[in-house]
Amino acid sequence: MGKNMTLNITGGQINIANDNSTINAIQNNGTSGAKLEEIIKGISENLHSLKKEDADAIIDIVELTKQAFSKPEPQISRLKNCLTLIAPMFTVANGLPTLYDNLQKLQENIMQYIS
Repeated sequence: MGKNMTLNITGGQINIANDNSTINAIQNNGTSGAKLEEIIKGISENLHSLKKEDADAIIDIVELTKQAFSKPEPQISRLKNCLTLIAPMFTVANGLPTLYDNLQKLQENIMQYIS
């Protein structure tokens, strides 16, 4: 009755069930750690032209976002809070295209989890 099975899996998720089993699985395919770090680096490297309080506000938002994404299942309420905090920062980043673009990328990555 034994069957031999060989599986080769590269970067992904596999679920195996027998008989009448049910599998409920969530796979986080949104923001990769490397992509998020790249966006955060792009934000951090472009804060020098801002007033200290504006730069500090953006750093706080970035930290909140990093904390939210460090969880296996980011809490939607925390991510929504991050979006609310990011919105006024676009005005602050106006005239700084690289900072603006990276804030927008961060916003887009957060929105992937909310919709």
